[in-house]
Amino acid sequence: MKGSFTTSTLQSMSRGTRTRFLLSTSTSTTHFSTSKPQLLNQNRLLDPIRIPPTFHNYLRQASASNILLLLLFSTSACASCRVITPLLEDLVHSRPQKPSDKFQELSFAEVELDSPDNSNGNMMDLGVEFGVTSMPTLMGFGGRRAERVTDRVVDTGMMGDRRRMEAWVDEVMQKGDPSPGAGGGGGGLLSKLFG
Repeated sequence: MKGSFTTSTLQSMSRGTRTRFLLSTSTSTTHFSTSKPQLLNQNRLLDPIRIPPTFHNYLRQASASNILLLLLFSTSACASCRVITPLLEDLVHSRPQKPSDKFQELSFAEVELDSPDNSNGNMMDLGVEFGVTSMPTLMGFGGRRAERVTDRVVDTGMMGDRRRMEAWVDEVMQKGDPSPGAGGGGGGLLSKLFG
């Protein structure tokens, strides 16, 4: 494998962009280190949710992969949403994974409650189902039972303050799965019996 190169194109989950990766292998010296490996930033910005099936797919993915999914419920008439969305996208994109995080990853999507829906569902029904009473409303979903809300923020002043939002995201990421007894790693009877 002397200096061979392989090029592959991967479809990025964030905003449907294509990224080219150049992978190389060589016979150079391998370096070893005794320090902890650096954690990779695997956070994702997901496409906006405009139909209920997309919402439910994102929840299933969050549940299956131990992801904290932040969803901003918004409408086209929400002026503060247009300011808060880019702030949250930047926060999620730039936040490094930390050793104290209980979730493997952080993802963000906007739920457009007033988007035209052609899927035999109703986006407004999602707002009612999850108790959205003001715009914007930020909810965190995660853990084995991701259909449950782990945390909620309705204070637009807080959502517009990057430092407060960073502290909130850190807190939620460190709390982890709100229902650990529902699967491995929790304090349920089976985990006590079988480790």
